[in-house]
Order: sequence, then structure tokens, then C-alpha cells
Amino acid sequence: MTNNAKNLLQRGLENIQPPLSSFIRAQTTSSLFLLLSTIVALWWANSIYSATYVDLVHTPIGMFFGDFEFKASLKHIINDGLMVIFFFLLGLEIKREVLVGDLAEPENRRMLIFCALGGMIFPALIYLLFNYSLDSQIGWGIPMATDTAFALGVLTIVRKHIPASLLAFIVGLAIVDDIGAILVIAIFYTEQISVGHLSGASALVAFLVLANYAGIRQPMFYIIISVVIWLLMLNSGVHATVAGVAIALTVPARPKLAADKLLNKAKSKISSLQRSAETVDVLANKQDHDKVLEVRDVAERASTPLRRWEDALELPVSLFILPLFALINAGVVVNLNSLVDSLQHPIGLGIISGLVLGKFIGITSACWLSLRFKLGSLPNSVNFQHIVGASLITGIGFTMSTFIATLGFAGQAEQLQYAKTAILIASVIAAVLGTLYLKIISSK
Repeated sequence: MTNNAKNLLQRGLENIQPPLSSFIRAQTTSSLFLLLSTIVALWWANSIYSATYVDLVHTPIGMFFGDFEFKASLKHIINDGLMVIFFFLLGLEIKREVLVGDLAEPENRRMLIFCALGGMIFPALIYLLFNYSLDSQIGWGIPMATDTAFALGVLTIVRKHIPASLLAFIVGLAIVDDIGAILVIAIFYTEQISVGHLSGASALVAFLVLANYAGIRQPMFYIIISVVIWLLMLNSGVHATVAGVAIALTVPARPKLAADKLLNKAKSKISSLQRSAETVDVLANKQDHDKVLEVRDVAERASTPLRRWEDALELPVSLFILPLFALINAGVVVNLNSLVDSLQHPIGLGIISGLVLGKFIGITSACWLSLRFKLGSLPNSVNFQHIVGASLITGIGFTMSTFIATLGFAGQAEQLQYAKTAILIASVIAAVLGTLYLKIISSK
């Protein structure tokens, strides 16, 4: 269809669509959605409508099939259900990075692992300094985590002043950090384990590994088995989100069709369409329609399920699931008294010190030692000063830290209040310090 043949509405939408699509897919947009959800949650929880916010969080949602009843609060459905999809996407990113990303290069991998370990161990130790032997010591995993979306969103403020490779370094660092957080959740934040359910889930994960090896690529097959794994994990005592990561590691990462075969098959299919290009009618002619579908199938077999599913989930997770998680979990009552109480309580002191100081000390120390003893190397154009700024920004631990806090202090409203308030304070401090530092070193 030529441009002249298009109606006014079509031409208008074509002018709007490209910039709108670019805006939606930009990293700053997902960070903006997350920030807006957090602001709305804080306003709502501290407004005259706070009772409606509490009602929303605890709204029961369920299904009934005869005598069978499934019912849970909106908060549980998001934290134990939708967040599994987030962790599944996280697992896909981890697998890709290990196979072909920064974690595939030995020198980069060593540096990222050392820095991430420093950025996890020191915050946990600092938290324990304030909370050792107290009931609140269970929260030691809270300051270990980094919020990748918020961290990258903050970095876009100084993007013109930093090398692009620093963004890739922070993404790799956050991914290793997430691996550590997932292991912490799986090992230390579990309830009483049901061996039967856990064994069943593990057996099905192993079955998916065999299916991958056998060349099975049908999405519906993986979806059905994954739902069963999630249900088993939900009743196993291990948090259900771990199922998302385990399933992601079984997703095929190899194309079913080699590149040379792809080109030959694609040329053959397209050539048959070109020979009758003037008379091709995919609506009226079934043969033409089937030929177009064959071209689509060839392209699909040449791509990898890992990449396709990662691309398909990126927008729903960043624009819907994470903002919804923030809206339901970030609504804490913030006033002068609560701020003072949080800053004075061991939980608040441990989280703020861990995220702001622990990340800084741990990452910079690990990086310096790795460079000093030649255990790893930094990406091109990235120097130690950049790592100092990055270590400050990784103190933004909002999403994952809040998630771990809800696990550690489940049923302890007061302690969870201190933790969430401290996470917000620490994240703001880390964002401001990191941005100012990177701007200062770039100006010099």
C-alpha cells in the first residue's frame, strides 16, 4: 500500500507510532513507571484514603470449582504469582549473559563476580553489626540486593558523562548480584520444606532439561509444565519465585535451524512469492497465505526461544509487573516520627548503612584488589573512579530489597515498616551520591 493510498488516520498513526514505540521501550520509561508507582503508593498510604489502600492490598481474589476453592490476597497473588514472571525473565537474562554476554569472558566474569561478592558480603556484615543476636538479624539479606531498573534509570541522568561500557558493567554486576539474592532467598528465606513437593518440582525441571536436549521448542509445552512446577514449588516451602529462575535455565538457547540452512530455505520460500508478486493475495488465496506462514516458520526456527521469550516479556514486566509490585508493596506510612524511628532502629541503621556504605566499600575494595593482583580487568574506557560512582548507585536496592524484606519480616508489621522506610531512604541517598559523584569526576 503506497503512502497516497493510506487514509488520514493511518498516516497520522504512522507519524506517532515510531517516537511512541521508542519512548515505551526506553530504559528510562520503565524506571519512570516504577518511580511513579512508588510515589503513588507513598501518597496513597499517607493520604486520607489510606484505608482504601490497605483494603486494596488485602483484597481477596479467588476461583471456585465445585468444592475446590483458591483464594489469596492481591498482595500474595502479585508477590507469589506475577513476580515469578519477573524472576523467569531474570533467569533468561542470567543464562544469556553466561553464554554470550559479559559473564562469558573469563576476565570480565572474574571481575564482576569479585565485585558482586564484595557488594553482597559487606552490606550483610554491616547489617549484622547492628542486628546481631536480635530477632531482626533475619533481615541481613535485605541490603545485599540492587535494583537494576532504578540503577540504570539514575545512570541515564549522567549518561552523556560516562562511557557506555559502564552501563554494561553495572548490568552484569546486577545480574551476578541477583544470582546471589536468588540463592539467599532459596536457602535462607524458606519455610518448612515439603520434600515431596520439592522433589516433584525438581523432577519436572529435570524433565524440561531433557526436553530442551531433545529439541522441543513448543511454547505451550513449556508453559503447561512450568505452571505445574510453580504450583509444586508454591507448596514446597521454597519461595515460588525460585521456580521462575529454575524454569528459565531450561529454556532452549540454540536455534533449531543453522544459519546456512536458514538462508537457503528462506530464499526458496521468498523466491516462490517473488515469481508471482503481482498476483499474491494472502487474504483470498490460501496457497499464498501458507507460503507467507512458511517464511514466518523458517524465521522462527532460526531464532532462539530464549531470545524470543525475553523480548516478549521485557515490556510486560517493566511496564506492568514491577510497577504493580511497587504500588502494592511501597505504601509505607512516612512521617517525621517514622523517619526518626527508622533511623534509630537497628533494622533501619543496618539497611541504610549496608546499602550506602556496604555496597561502596565492598565493590570498590573487591575491584581494587582484583586490579592490584590482576585477577580481572575492567571494560574499555572504564576506570576505577567510574567503579566508585557505580558502587554508590548500586546502593539503590528498592525492588529486590523490598521483596526480601517482605519474606524476612512476614507477619511483623512494625519491623517491615522500619525496613521499607530504610530502603527508601537508602535508595534516595545512594542515587543522589552516585549521580553527584559521576557528574563531578566527568567535569574534572
